[in-house]
Amino acid sequence: MSVLWEQSTLDTHYSVRSSGGSVRLYTNRVFHSQWNEKMPFAGGIWDCLSLPALYRSPNDIQRILLLGVGGGAVIKQLQMIACYDSITAIEIDDQHLQIARDWFGVGGESLSLIHDDAIDWLHRYQGPAFDLIIDDLFGHDAGEPVRACPLDSRWLDTLRRHLTPVGLLVANCIDSRELNDALPVVGASGFRSGYRWHLPTYENIIGVFSDEPVHARAWSRNLENSGLSPSAQRQARTITRRPLRGLALYGD
Repeated sequence: MSVLWEQSTLDTHYSVRSSGGSVRLYTNRVFHSQWNEKMPFAGGIWDCLSLPALYRSPNDIQRILLLGVGGGAVIKQLQMIACYDSITAIEIDDQHLQIARDWFGVGGESLSLIHDDAIDWLHRYQGPAFDLIIDDLFGHDAGEPVRACPLDSRWLDTLRRHLTPVGLLVANCIDSRELNDALPVVGASGFRSGYRWHLPTYENIIGVFSDEPVHARAWSRNLENSGLSPSAQRQARTITRRPLRGLALYGD
């Protein structure tokens, strides 16, 4: 692995590195993003954040909100699979936004990159609801990732309030325990259907929640019609996807 660029501030060290054909972002030794133009879906945790969009038909995902940008790999993936009108991406670290532009090639029409505290931004927000919200808000402590905002009732109520009736919430959790602890609050906030996504190479568990049903058959059908290459589709299908039985009123 070779270093492409590095910079340090008083308390933060940024490093952009290359590994094979991939570009990676590390901040204080925490692995934030990876992108490979030739292998856009390569078994990274970012696959688990973007691909749940396929639970809905393309016309149902028009307005997307991404909380936490990192290097922007999720944005690059969404630009491949979603027929959106707009992506709004909020990031507290302005250097991350610059790295996303300079090293990950993040940009394009209908994309708004906003330097702000995503939690404060969403509490202030009074615009139209979103069809997809991805909560990937992480900081770091002693080289380990930590969630910037717990999945408690106040935060989940805020997220749900800004979703359309058929909208999807995708939440990145540190591990299975964090998701399991949140499930009673998720249900109390009104989410009635959901899935648990997991890759064996990561401890992270991704929760996918909605007021309306989410079905594996619809996801598989939309994946087939996504225009992704056969190898990318095969990679997507290796992700473990399980219904949240304690939450869902609907399911396959």
